[in-house]
Formats: sequence, structure tokens, C-alpha cells
Amino acid sequence: MQVFATFTLAAVLGVILWGAYVRASGSGAGCGAHWPVCNGTVVPRAPSTQTLIEYTHRLTSGLSLLLVVALFFFAVRVHPRGHTVRRAAGASLVLMLVEAALGAGLVLLELVALDASVRRAVAMSLHLTNTFVLLAALGTCVWHTWVGPLRGRVRLSAGLLGALAGFVVVGISGAIAALGDTLAQLGVKNTFVELLIALRISHPVLAVAECLALLAVGAQLWSQRRDARRPLNWLAGLFALQLVVGVSNVALAAPVWLQLVHLLVADCVWLALVVVARVAMTAAETEPAVPQPSMRLA
Repeated sequence: MQVFATFTLAAVLGVILWGAYVRASGSGAGCGAHWPVCNGTVVPRAPSTQTLIEYTHRLTSGLSLLLVVALFFFAVRVHPRGHTVRRAAGASLVLMLVEAALGAGLVLLELVALDASVRRAVAMSLHLTNTFVLLAALGTCVWHTWVGPLRGRVRLSAGLLGALAGFVVVGISGAIAALGDTLAQLGVKNTFVELLIALRISHPVLAVAECLALLAVGAQLWSQRRDARRPLNWLAGLFALQLVVGVSNVALAAPVWLQLVHLLVADCVWLALVVVARVAMTAAETEPAVPQPSMRLA
């Protein structure tokens, strides 16, 4: 169960990266305004490069959906009702179906390729938000297959909740910045594209603010929970790497391969943050009290 859940998470990450490549390469309309078929057929004939890129994304998306379905049935068979893994797998399946519906909506409404509209930016933001929640559900499923079910339940602090929400906002600002870069590189010029390019500065500003929030929350959790220190180390290391990749992205004018690396590291940072949140939600194990020697007066 542990290995299969981890493999499913890795497969979904691969599909997410390929979806970003579809956007960055301008291949979103490779199958036309058709879904689930491609240009009116199940298997396209004499496909162009853009069609191959988009068709591959659809195939891998379908395979990842089947993996999540299998993960859910595995969880139902292995774990009792109410188990953390079973609930996380169920949430993953629902969110995967929503993810497919949002992707289909982008295609059917033609919010792809050279489209430079506010509707596309809004739809992408919704798509990305659902992707983050999906990764959180899958990450929770994987984590608890390895460490066992949630013991007790502790409320997350307002600071940690804010850090989770803030990371999603940072991700949305990054997606909008990437959309502006892609449209500009494809030669699209209008007022909205100019606005997207002007808004690129918001992404690094929000990323720095998120970094400061994580430092504050992490320092408090570090002092309170020893079992959170290793996940916090992962989170700190990945976030530092993400800052380096982000600066490189700006310096090199956002080449496609580096955009994909940036997205992959961002997803790994998000998963590390989810693990930190799961540790914080788990009731801490209390150490047995050490008996004190009695003092008697002679």
C-alpha cells in the first residue's frame, strides 16, 4: 500500500508537470475544442507536434485517474471506515474528478493556447487551487500509509493555516506570471498581457512574505514539537532551493525547462508543508514523568 500510494503521487506530479509544459509550449489547443476526443477522433491521425503534446497529457491524465481509483479501492479494502488513509484516498478521488472537469472546461471554452483573457486567468487560478488541494490529499494519504493513522487531533494554529493559504496565493501569482511570460513569448500583445507582465513583481514579493511567515511558524513549532523538526528541515531546505530556482528563472528570462523545475520544487515545498501540518495536527506523545526522590526530614 505504501509503495503504490507513493507511486500514484509521483505519477500525478508527472502529469502536473506535463500539463505545465502543454501551457508553456502553447499546445493547449492541440486537440482543438474537443474533449475527451482529440480533433474529433479517439486516436488522432498524422498529428502535429502540438497535438502529440496535448494528446499525451490527456492519456497520462486518464492513467493517473485510474491509479487514484485503484488507490481508493486499495484503501477501502485494507483500512477500516474512518481511517485517515481511507478518507484521504476518497478525497483524492473526488478532487481528481474535479481536476479532470476543470481541465476539460479549459479546452471546451478554448481558454488555452493564444487566449489572453481574464476568464483564462481565473480558470487557471481555480485549476491550480484544486491541484494544490489534490496534492495535499494525496500527500496525506502517502504520509499516513507510512506513519499510521492520525493519533488524536490537534487544531492547527492560525499561523500555520495562514501559511498554507498564503502558499496557495503565491502559487496562483506564479501561475499568472508564467501565463504572461508564455503569451508574450508566443507573440500575443494586448492590454491584458501587458497587465500580467506588470504583475510579475507580485510573485517574488509574495514569496518573500510567505518565507517570513514560514520562518515564524516554523520557529514556534520547532520549540514545541521535536517530532516536527525533521519535516521542518525538509521544508526549509526545499524552500531555500525554490528561492534559488526562482531567482534563476528571472535572470534567465524563464526558459520552459526552468519553469518546470520551478513548478516541481514548488509542489515539493507544498507537500513538505502539508506533512508539517499533519504532524502538527497529530497529538504529541507525552513522555512518562520521571519519579522524583522523596525528601524526608531526619
